[in-house]
Amino acid sequence: MLHLPDVQLFIRVAELGNISAAGRAVGMSPAAASAAIKRLEQRVDSQLIERSTRSLRLTQAGETFLVYCQQSQLALEEGLSALRQGREQLSGDIHLGAPSDLGRDRLDTLLEPFRQRHPQVRLVMHLSDGLIDLYRNPIDLVLRYGLSEDSGLVGRKLCDNGRVLVASPDYLARHGHPESFEALARRNCICFYRNGELFNRWRLFHQGQHREIVVTGDRAADDGALVRKWAADGHGIAYKSRIDVQADLDAGRLIDLFPDALYDRTPLYVAYPSRRYQPARIKALLEWLGERFGGRGD
Repeated sequence: MLHLPDVQLFIRVAELGNISAAGRAVGMSPAAASAAIKRLEQRVDSQLIERSTRSLRLTQAGETFLVYCQQSQLALEEGLSALRQGREQLSGDIHLGAPSDLGRDRLDTLLEPFRQRHPQVRLVMHLSDGLIDLYRNPIDLVLRYGLSEDSGLVGRKLCDNGRVLVASPDYLARHGHPESFEALARRNCICFYRNGELFNRWRLFHQGQHREIVVTGDRAADDGALVRKWAADGHGIAYKSRIDVQADLDAGRLIDLFPDALYDRTPLYVAYPSRRYQPARIKALLEWLGERFGGRGD
């Protein structure tokens, strides 16, 4: 049997990168902490930590074992919370990642009833249009448009979704409606940087043919919310996720330039690392997201 304090100490060592500091954090002397780590390594019959006079790092076995230790600690914390507060009372932090435009607008509004229903759960939002690494960052769930097959993550599809070409009524009044998809090459198009690369090759299926055009413009950003704002303010044409601009389309702030076309499809997923254990609060949020997004999209 493993000694629970030894496991907890090992987690702290991994967090702090120092055995003595980890020992002090849990009320142990450096000598006692070092002995506890050696005892743990003997019990699991593996070297968990490589030590030198100046540095410390986990071995491959240590990295693997750490994941299970952290999940075990989460399970124990969830169990204690259930005993103290009753099984219906969820509590704790949920770190949720999402694209900037989706997170600031639709997702934040959609999550408000969840916050009201579970006041002891704190939703920590991480908004970025870059690719969030769930293994290097303390993110529990992340919403993504599309999911790479080799990402190593578990993905749950929330809804269908596609991109759409949009411009404001003001822009169209000043410059006219593009007579064809190819005419976009002569228009001011607002480009978006996706994972550090300029996304300026736009595609759609229109009038029985696949069309692709390389666009240019005087504005570009790596923030989807800013791209949407520029389009709504009349600065050019944007190629946006329909989920992000649906409210603008409904309100007439933006116009779908080719409503009879089929655009690139990028379904919305919620993704998370493959783990045996998930706290009840995470499961509850997954179900909430599935119910709220289910069956929506274009």
